[in-house]
Amino acid sequence: MKLIHKFKSPNFNKRISNKINLIIIHYTALKSINESIEYLCAKKNRVSAHYLISKTGAIYNLVPENQRAWHAGESYWKGEKDINSQSIGIELDYLPLKNHNKYTKELINSLIKLLKLLIKKYKIKPHNILGHSDVAPYRKIDPGTNFPWHIFEEKKISFKIKKLSNVSEIKNVLNNWYKKNQINSKEKKIIFWLGYIGYDVRNLRKKYKINQLLSIYNSRYKVYKSNFYNKKNIFNVIELHFLNIILTKLKK
Repeated sequence: MKLIHKFKSPNFNKRISNKINLIIIHYTALKSINESIEYLCAKKNRVSAHYLISKTGAIYNLVPENQRAWHAGESYWKGEKDINSQSIGIELDYLPLKNHNKYTKELINSLIKLLKLLIKKYKIKPHNILGHSDVAPYRKIDPGTNFPWHIFEEKKISFKIKKLSNVSEIKNVLNNWYKKNQINSKEKKIIFWLGYIGYDVRNLRKKYKINQLLSIYNSRYKVYKSNFYNKKNIFNVIELHFLNIILTKLKK
């Protein structure tokens, strides 16, 4: 896999953490690869990424991996707030102008190759391959509704929610725990599950924020084919996602 080192961004500093365990996928929302390079490499913009992938599949290395690129901004995942210090940021040359404009095959193929390389190098787990919207759901939507997460799930690169059988016993145990902890409504359960998965649920007092988070989750896991999530369906899917994680931990 060939990397282009011709362009470098000055927008980075030292990592606070030496442990790289996340990969965050973004889109540039700019008109061209040249415009994206110029923007990410301009000191005044104070934004960057370790990698940028063009529509033609060219991969640009803009910031050294051992440095803290400024790509995630104010973000959160599993209690961590300094996402930049523990992640690799990848920008994709994509502008969401229309509802059905797709990512190019060349870009996706290059992203697959890069992710496989980084996953092997840093031993990153599939559930830590995330979109910018996962770590900043109240202000970001990239890589967007048209990003083909299913391709990465099938290749076991990103986390896939699997169907489970024989979970009645653990559900009974959990139901007793919910009652003791007064998690007695669907909304409270959804908030608890999403928080356990890793999402930022610290300030979900307002209804529109809950809906915003559910919309982001729906975009990521394609709960409902249209842009409008089905509340009953999304409840079942988030519960299944939560159980996937619980049962994986119990097996260890």
